[in-house]
Amino acid sequence: MRLKDKVALITGAGSGIGEATAKTFAREGAAVVIADLNAEGGERVASEIRQAGGAAEFTRANAGRTAEIEQMIKFTTDRYGRLDILHNNAVYLALGRTHQLEPDKWQHSLDVGLTGYWYTAKKAIEVMLPHKQGAIVNTSSICGLQGDYSLGAYNVIKAGVLNLTRVIGIEYARKGIRCNAVCPGAVATPPQLKMRDRRPELYEAMGQATPMGRWAQPQEIANVVLFLASDEASFITGAYIVADGGLTAHSGMPSLTGQGADW
Repeated sequence: MRLKDKVALITGAGSGIGEATAKTFAREGAAVVIADLNAEGGERVASEIRQAGGAAEFTRANAGRTAEIEQMIKFTTDRYGRLDILHNNAVYLALGRTHQLEPDKWQHSLDVGLTGYWYTAKKAIEVMLPHKQGAIVNTSSICGLQGDYSLGAYNVIKAGVLNLTRVIGIEYARKGIRCNAVCPGAVATPPQLKMRDRRPELYEAMGQATPMGRWAQPQEIANVVLFLASDEASFITGAYIVADGGLTAHSGMPSLTGQGADW
């Protein structure tokens, strides 16, 4: 087991990538704390982990509020006595072009997806420092590497997460604490599956835009998070791994021969 006797806290773990990561960590021997605003989803994930023989607890927390971040860190240390792994994964998505975004939506995106990542990492690092070991994995996105129409707030927070990852990575490299990020492409999480039901043509087009011709499953991203959190990545810090089915490897230009992904 790659995470035997480790304690992990995962935000946004009531569904999607966070759920897959929580279950993966538990299978690999970690005791997992699931933090999410979605109590029903969080309790379900924790229960399913326990039913499978793993150790898991749920705590309801808003990752955009400092007091609730402090509470979920305290919950973890009170329950398990330590914190070895943090997966910052919670997010709030505000849609709209720059002139359409309302200030409160913009601010809430920053509070959850960037400031929340910083403050959760800060409080986790305070717990990790005395033990001189720890791993932080942040969920960024290929949207942090590129620009997208009507996703400006999301683009900004995910780009910020990447540089936050670099800063933490270098600042604590000699303290035994590593920090890395994963940049997923299109992942079939519950919100995206709802979009598939409403707009199947858009869902299909997004999958086909990926050279692999499909959406990722949450487990495929959880596998990357597991690697970065484990000792197998012991010499990796301040870095990010792109898991997008080849999407950002493509320039976007059409094939000069007419032969594209399908040939």
